[in-house]
Amino acid sequence: MQNQIKPHHVLLQIGEMLKANCDKNHFKPSKKRDHILEPLCQSFAVSDDFKSFKLTRDEILVIAQIWYAQLKLGTPYFTSIEILESLLSEGSNPIDHFELIIGLLEKQILYTSKKLIIHSMEINEPIRRVRYTKRSLLEENISLHHNLVNLLLEEPEEVNDKLGIPYESNKDYLSDWFAYTEKLRDLRYYDFRDTRFGEELDESTANDMLEVMKWKYRIDARLKLTEEVFPLQDVVDEYDLDENETTMLAYLVREELDNSSVDIEELVKLISTDQHDLYKNRQYLAVDSNLVRHGIVELSENMFLRSSGSEVKAAPDIMKQIILDTPVNDDERLSQILKGNDIFTLIDPNYGMEDLILSEELKHTMVTSISRYHENVHSVLSSWKLYDGQMETVGRVKKESEQGLLMLLHGPSGTGKTFASGAIARHLGKKLLVTDISRLQSKWVGDSEKNIQRLFTIFERIVRRVENPPVLLLNEADQFLSTRLSETRSSVDQMQNSMQNLFLEGFERLRGVMIATTNLQDNIDSAFSRRFHLKLELPIPRVDERKKLWDLHLPPTIPRSDDLDISKLSQDFILTGGQIKIIIQNAATEAASRRGKAQILNQSDLLKYCELEFSNGSTQNTIPMGFGIA
Repeated sequence: MQNQIKPHHVLLQIGEMLKANCDKNHFKPSKKRDHILEPLCQSFAVSDDFKSFKLTRDEILVIAQIWYAQLKLGTPYFTSIEILESLLSEGSNPIDHFELIIGLLEKQILYTSKKLIIHSMEINEPIRRVRYTKRSLLEENISLHHNLVNLLLEEPEEVNDKLGIPYESNKDYLSDWFAYTEKLRDLRYYDFRDTRFGEELDESTANDMLEVMKWKYRIDARLKLTEEVFPLQDVVDEYDLDENETTMLAYLVREELDNSSVDIEELVKLISTDQHDLYKNRQYLAVDSNLVRHGIVELSENMFLRSSGSEVKAAPDIMKQIILDTPVNDDERLSQILKGNDIFTLIDPNYGMEDLILSEELKHTMVTSISRYHENVHSVLSSWKLYDGQMETVGRVKKESEQGLLMLLHGPSGTGKTFASGAIARHLGKKLLVTDISRLQSKWVGDSEKNIQRLFTIFERIVRRVENPPVLLLNEADQFLSTRLSETRSSVDQMQNSMQNLFLEGFERLRGVMIATTNLQDNIDSAFSRRFHLKLELPIPRVDERKKLWDLHLPPTIPRSDDLDISKLSQDFILTGGQIKIIIQNAATEAASRRGKAQILNQSDLLKYCELEFSNGSTQNTIPMGFGIA
């Protein structure tokens, strides 16, 4: 049957028919001729290897004419005029049919060494940048493209030999991406001397470009046939990465696996075609860019326009997610995100709300306020339309975005604000991520601002990447939350206001749970105060609470005299839990320094350090001193 004939035989038959009717205009339909020619053209057009090209009847005639001449005459190269004249009757103008040749060049059915490059926004669609001119068709030979010849001979090239095969594994998928980005780099697409706008490409550069095109086409073609979703696709979907961002990320992963560093300029040039693109594309690595803000990539320095010499790499947890076939759990993600970070400490509290020594009323208020983070309460509030219903993508699964809850715990030093923060985290089933002013402030100009930006960038990343993100504790936040200066008379004043503005911006977009602690609630700027959903004062403990605190901090393992009277100490001295802890540590240290039977804790020891602590001034202004930590 005719449809069983190999495509190259069909072309040969068409070529023989064209040769036998060389005095006719074959582009003009003819009932006498086309009742045989049309079925042959249709057979070739719908064959498995060529139906994707969507070839027209006239295009097939051109291909068949060249194929016939190459086989019978042994000449692989022709001018466009020669081919068209062999298909036209005398008096016809072959130049009127140059668009037919150009269409076949664009489909990579025909090949010529001269092409034009035009400006385009997307590096990953290089085929749109290649144009062929009628002038070049007058000057240059054309031939059948090697892709077509390989298909006709059923010997596809390596890059094409799996076009009809879905990806079998994540490794297989990434291998193609790595090959594509390697070819893109080798192309030196950013070498503007070779790829200037409107310039003809020499054969070597043109072939490199075609190689890039083939690899990108291969990825797209195979992905359409693949049902499995790979980690790189999950990251692309989760952060809504465009083609340029995806290409840069794949390139960074490849270079990281090779232990190679990537310069920012190198990465930006990878997706740029000219100096204008180069300048514009630097925004992909700006502070507020998709890649940087979400912590997908990490940079060696933090500037609005990145400079040459600065290194960029894929974030460790993103890198691990893309490379591994198995999912990364929360602990691994947290470890990767926080690796090498000196502004955070991660704590897993081993105490809960029941361990807080506070009034029952205050504990009830605290529990009620954070109960929205319990699944049942949160769903009810959502059904009441309290939230905006925003969703975010994690992989291919939609989940509710983590709501923002900002809490301020204020009160005198030592009243248990840090301890309460740990109890809240434990109550929510979360860990506690701690930072404080001493870790954020730096003596170097600009570093404090960078640290604040890192703080919110990393935490935002954690909230997005971790299924159960920890509670962020901003400890000792007095200086950052204080009233902003209306007049800045020095660089120090300007830096202080700049840092406070960064905190305001960070609070505004924060998702997840954050607790800030301060001793000076009255000094808080109103703009900060408005951003806290809940402000709770942890007061000086009452007598019964002080008794519990003495019992808590005084372990039964310490040998003590019979005259030890905790109730009297609770009545006589108005102290905070932090002060009581330090008093016990100081008194126990003195007792331990004695010898023999005197090596016990006496009431006099505790009284001594209570009086020293209390004599410092009013309890509200007391700064605990000694060997412990408040």
